[in-house]
Parts: sequence; structure tokens; C-alpha cells
Amino acid sequence: MSKQTLSFGLFIIVSVGYIAAYTVTNGFILPLQKIILPDVPILFSVLFLPHGIRVLAIWLLGWRGALYLLPSSYVMWAITVWGSEIELSALHPVVSIACVYAAVMLVGLRIGSVIQTLVDMTTWKQCLIAGLVGSVFNGLGLAMLSQGDFSWYIMSGYTFGDIAGQIVLMLILILIMRLSRTVHSLPE
Repeated sequence: MSKQTLSFGLFIIVSVGYIAAYTVTNGFILPLQKIILPDVPILFSVLFLPHGIRVLAIWLLGWRGALYLLPSSYVMWAITVWGSEIELSALHPVVSIACVYAAVMLVGLRIGSVIQTLVDMTTWKQCLIAGLVGSVFNGLGLAMLSQGDFSWYIMSGYTFGDIAGQIVLMLILILIMRLSRTVHSLPE
């Protein structure tokens, strides 16, 4: 498959991953956050798992990953905004995806083989760095979008939640891969 072609199968995988991560964040993490940290505004999650999906999709698929993320990002944005007291600009999904894309390109991640990438720990570290840079960019962009001017509090909230979400998501993926290798190495 050419690197420039679009794939419906990859689109479904990215969309399902993003929607699942967002659903876990909104359905489990945010209610728990309200109980444990009632003073933290519901505007941002202290553990935002979809950031990890954004980073992985763009890291592995480049501009196609950004394109694949747009529909599911807007579906989850609409579900989050309509019928709730959360005010998020319609530009939030585009800003977040663009910030992660810029960070991945800045860190210079040009990955050819997905399989090789998944087992190379140096690449995992680069991915975490790209996610960190992307979360700072995203925090800055969303803080400016939310307030009309810069807010350290809003920026740090988005940044922390994105970083924590990416780290937890990547740890989960690493555990799944190790479990998979263990299961495959068992005698039949």
C-alpha cells in the first residue's frame, strides 16, 4: 500500500480507538475526577486518553492519521458539548490535531514499518517526547481558544491531562503487547 493512499480499515481502527479512549475518559475518569478532585474544572481531564490515540495515529500514519481523527474528534466534541455545560469551541478538535501533527513533525518521527516501530523502545521514547511537545502546543492553543488570551491555569490543565493520558495509554499498549507475546509463546 502506498503511503499516500487512504485506507477505510485504518480509518475505522483510528476512529474506534479514539471513541473508545474518549468514552473511557468521559464515562469513568471524569466522574472519578469529580469525586476525588472536585475543584478541578470539568473543562479538562487529569487523564485524557484520547491524546495518546492522536499521537499514535499521527506518529504511525502522518497526515492520514490527522485526517482519520477528524470525524471521530468531531463526533466526541458534539457529544461532549451538546446537552452539557461545557463550552468548547468548534475549533477544539482541529487545534488539537494540528498541535499533535506539528509536534510529531518537529520531533521528526518518520516511521516506515509499524511492526518495527512497536518493538523499538527508542521509538517509544521519541513518541513520548512528541506527545509531550504536542500536549504543550495543545495546552497553549486550547487555552488561547478558550479564553481569547493566554491562561497558564487552562494551559497547564490541558497539558497535564494530555501527558498523563498518553503515558497511561502507552503503558496499557505495552502491557497488551507483552501479554500477547507471552500467550503466543505458550506451548499448544
